[in-house]
Amino acid sequence: MAADLSRKRKRAHVSYREPSSDDDFSNSDIDNPAPRKRPVRRSTRHQSHEVEPQPEPSTSQPPRTHAASPTLARSAAQRIRRRSGKRTISYREETTDEDSEEDGEADYEPEEVVAQRKPRSKPASRPPTPRKQPENGSRRTVGPRKRAFGAPLKEKKAPQPVAVHIPTDGHKPDMSSLPYHVLLQIFVYASHPLRDENMHPTPSIAWLIKMAQMCQAFTKPALTALYRNPPIFAIRQNRKKLVHHLITPPAGARQDYQVMVKRLELDATQMSALTDSTSSVADLSSLISSLTTLKEIDIFDPLDRPPYRERLKRMRRWTYPPELFETLRQTELRLRSWRWHSAYCVEGLTWIKDIHTDQAFQHLRDVTFVKFNFDEKRKDDATDPTKEELLASAVASLPKLQSLAFESCTAVNGKLLSLLPSTLLSLSITHCIYLTSEAMHAFLSDHGQHLEELVLNHNQSLDLSFLTSLKQDCPRLEVLEMDLNYYSTLAMSSDNEPLYDWLLGLDEVPTWPTTLRIINMEHLRNWGADSATNFFTSLIDSATELPYLRELRILAMVDMDWRQRADFRRKWAARFEKVFARRDPAPNPHLASLRAYREWKASDQETADRNDSLLDLTAEDVQKGIPDREVIADSHLETDSDSDVPLLAKRRNERWNPKRLRSRAKASTNYDETSENENEEADADTQHTEDTEADDEEPTVVQGRCHTVMCRIDNLRPREEMFHEADFLDEERSGDEEWDEDRDDVEEGYAW
Repeated sequence: MAADLSRKRKRAHVSYREPSSDDDFSNSDIDNPAPRKRPVRRSTRHQSHEVEPQPEPSTSQPPRTHAASPTLARSAAQRIRRRSGKRTISYREETTDEDSEEDGEADYEPEEVVAQRKPRSKPASRPPTPRKQPENGSRRTVGPRKRAFGAPLKEKKAPQPVAVHIPTDGHKPDMSSLPYHVLLQIFVYASHPLRDENMHPTPSIAWLIKMAQMCQAFTKPALTALYRNPPIFAIRQNRKKLVHHLITPPAGARQDYQVMVKRLELDATQMSALTDSTSSVADLSSLISSLTTLKEIDIFDPLDRPPYRERLKRMRRWTYPPELFETLRQTELRLRSWRWHSAYCVEGLTWIKDIHTDQAFQHLRDVTFVKFNFDEKRKDDATDPTKEELLASAVASLPKLQSLAFESCTAVNGKLLSLLPSTLLSLSITHCIYLTSEAMHAFLSDHGQHLEELVLNHNQSLDLSFLTSLKQDCPRLEVLEMDLNYYSTLAMSSDNEPLYDWLLGLDEVPTWPTTLRIINMEHLRNWGADSATNFFTSLIDSATELPYLRELRILAMVDMDWRQRADFRRKWAARFEKVFARRDPAPNPHLASLRAYREWKASDQETADRNDSLLDLTAEDVQKGIPDREVIADSHLETDSDSDVPLLAKRRNERWNPKRLRSRAKASTNYDETSENENEEADADTQHTEDTEADDEEPTVVQGRCHTVMCRIDNLRPREEMFHEADFLDEERSGDEEWDEDRDDVEEGYAW
């Protein structure tokens, strides 16, 4: 009975749990149950799918008197695995943050087991690389990463320039011996611009610093090109150092940096952090007071450009500090350029007029007004002056004003234009919705006698009717620019259509001043073929009266059938090219260097001598034994000899050429006199017809002085951002693994 009970105690209980690698050989717990401990439980996710065979428990095995620890079980499993020589393969997935949180209790192991566990060694050829777990807890996909649909394409690398070998004598010119003003122009031209439109620095800044450190002769012109318009907001990390360097130059500095600065471009959205939030106003005042040769100050908003929309994110509003104008009063600065922004003005237009009376603003020549709008709530019977009158009075308080610009101002209308001074040389009106052709015509007829530059861009209500009297109203006009591309108020709206019915009437013919140098008119639309013909004809007919015209750009959309538009485009593009394009001979490619020119002249002289010697060949020389190949090589030379010997010698060694039939057909002689006469008469009639048609199409006058002539006629709908073929090409893989792009005999491009 006792033996039966002991035999029952040795019988193992049945478990349906899938065994792990740690429990394969831990049978001692079944034979001799030890005091209960918390078992090492592993999640099925961390268990191996390949389990080694487990030996069956034998009843004849003597019972063990000690409890098996997890360390002994692991060592036994390692010994069996070492003997078998096989490595257990695990197909479990990688854990994530969510899995570890859900299975936190199941993955618990005692500290002594974790401490004694040794990391699995890896081959020496593949060093361990740390794997970064995703932060959002998502599973990592296996396989090559592919670009998501709709993701931005990689930036296409610019093509590398092809090096051209130019033979030289090896003499390097001494650039340091050039005068200062010549070096300054070289550095300014080579380094422009120092920043892009997003206030990001360009490599020109580092290049100028490198040139300044190259030699002593380059130091001053390179630093002058850098500090003439210092990129304060383009370099964010060293902004504070740059500002303090301009305010208080070092004691041992050889150059006076304070007299190099001529212009300041300041981003108003970052003005509160000019150096730091506590002393930005003080640093701005100190900066302006220390620059003794400052002439232009431009405080702008980066969003004051196309598409002219308000920013969605609220930012700290910056305003003109009173310390700024107090500093300008105390200095001897005489500004020539300034920008007024209505969002930065705490006071009204009356305060701006008072500022204009200061000595620092009395010499202003260029003023820009941004976002000055009229009062919509104002009643017509009000006695107070209107916004247009206040703005015109502020402009009139500048006695030396020459250039005036309005941007995104609804206050620009016929009333404001009639109050502007008549001494303006340049007028620029951009994105002003209430500017009409009638108001423009009235202004030019009264105030356009001295106008030399007229820029009218993105004005949604302005058509071309005022051009009919442009020659009479603006006799000194040199630059005429108009961009008729408009922008929507919101990104998701579509209110960018013109607010006029016709761009140009059927009976309206433009006139052009004789002093014009640049005509740039883009996105002309809302007109028909007759109006476009009148516009183009007026330019062709005025070619003799435009001797100073050097640049002509016309981009027009004409509403007609595509076949007719193709003929229309071909006709007028060819006429503009014939009438205005400049036809200078191409530069001599052998003038790249003195050595290249000498070698070219020497080779040219040798060719001339050889040609002169070959011209002395006669039939007797050929019969005396001159090789036929020499005659064949120079058969292109024309001789006056009637002998057939050279011709026969050439034909003996003549090889088969597909062009022989064509040449013989042309050279064949027709001995039929009747057919020859008839062919001559038919050719004469055809030539006369072609000459007559050519005379009709050939322009009577050719100006021929424009270095830029572009006439594009299509029916594209203008958009805020135009995409071209290059915008859809990148250097990513096409996804075809069989395509071998490393082959040398395959051209660059796509597989298909």
